[in-house]
Amino acid sequence: MRLKHKNLTDKIHLITTDTERYLASTFVRFQEYYESPKFKGKIFTLGEFKEWYIKNSVEGKKTGKFTYYDDWEGFNIPSYILNPFYAGKFNPLSKKEKRFLEMFKKEKEKFYVIGVNKADNHLGTDLTHEIAHGLFYTDKDYKEEVLNVLSKFKLRELKTELLLEKKYHKKVLEDECHAYGINPINGRGLKAKIPKRLSDKLRKIYKKHIKEKGLPILSEQLIL
Repeated sequence: MRLKHKNLTDKIHLITTDTERYLASTFVRFQEYYESPKFKGKIFTLGEFKEWYIKNSVEGKKTGKFTYYDDWEGFNIPSYILNPFYAGKFNPLSKKEKRFLEMFKKEKEKFYVIGVNKADNHLGTDLTHEIAHGLFYTDKDYKEEVLNVLSKFKLRELKTELLLEKKYHKKVLEDECHAYGINPINGRGLKAKIPKRLSDKLRKIYKKHIKEKGLPILSEQLIL
């Protein structure tokens, strides 16, 4: 089984594979170094993360088992997250981590990596969710438009749930509110209600910028 790589734009890279577990076990340390409430910005082993996740797993599902590889189907990270991995601070690296890093070692400018698995039952909405993250990081105009819309809505309940139950770090909450807001179905399981007016405004911004970049509105067409 292998990761497949393609450029969606000059700054957004898409990684796909055939199973959720393979993708999640590749991204886990990169993703959690980026947005974990416990490990963001810290050097940690997979064993340390597993021990913490078992006790603090997403949505309060404390099964006594490590369920991360079954809990998450989409991933997204900015390129600076890879720097400490290239620098050897996370050694020893897994074989999957080494293969992942090999894909981007020649990149010089900042970029964004998103990942989905082809077996995802919600592939279209999950891929849209991850592309939205990529746009938020790489497109200044897109980010400004999104933040302007978010500022007009009271999202305390949503942010609290994302922070405490979904286990996102507080520094990525605006980005997550926007990505979940674009596709409310992607917020399946969320208790907080996402205002329809917010979703409509965010989708309008998303579609405009996707069109400008020559990408299809139906995201799943990107990996057919």
